[in-house]
Amino acid sequence: MYRLGNSRDSTELNDGIKDIELWPCGYQAQCRVKNCKAKATTIARGVDAGGRPHNQYELYTPHAKQIVEREWAKGREIVDRRTGR
Repeated sequence: MYRLGNSRDSTELNDGIKDIELWPCGYQAQCRVKNCKAKATTIARGVDAGGRPHNQYELYTPHAKQIVEREWAKGREIVDRRTGR
């Protein structure tokens, strides 16, 4: 499974993040997973209990699924806001 961001940065997906929102990526961006050259199709955004976004990552759909599985196992709610899902 791929990891996002800097493993030494404790602010990324910290305990204050309650939900993970998935949005369609409506602009040109490369997947943020290290060494992935694919075009991003999904935006994964971590939000707190008040609904405020804290961080977001542009991801290729298979990588977004891996993040969803990992975060769901941690007890975070997954909110899929992509159309048709």
